[in-house]
Amino acid sequence: MILLINLIPFLIAAIGFGLSWKFKKLWIAAATVAALFLYFQAQPSYMPKGEIARSAPPVFVESEAGIEDRISKPVPGNVRDQRMQDAVKQGLDFKQ
Repeated sequence: MILLINLIPFLIAAIGFGLSWKFKKLWIAAATVAALFLYFQAQPSYMPKGEIARSAPPVFVESEAGIEDRISKPVPGNVRDQRMQDAVKQGLDFKQ
């Protein structure tokens, strides 16, 4: 994309000076120069201006916190079966 933006002035110059040469008109060349001047004045610059200072990375502070296992453990099969049997005995909540 930046390459295409950089090629626009060459395209303007080629078309303008080509038309000026073909029609042998000096005012077309002058209009091309004026158009290029206006283009360079109006085009926003996408390059950084000046020096960019980097911020210092944050200082690493060691922590005294221990490692804690918070991963949920699977429920044993017999406990799961007992829960299922209790749920079947109690019946469904919406059917009373």
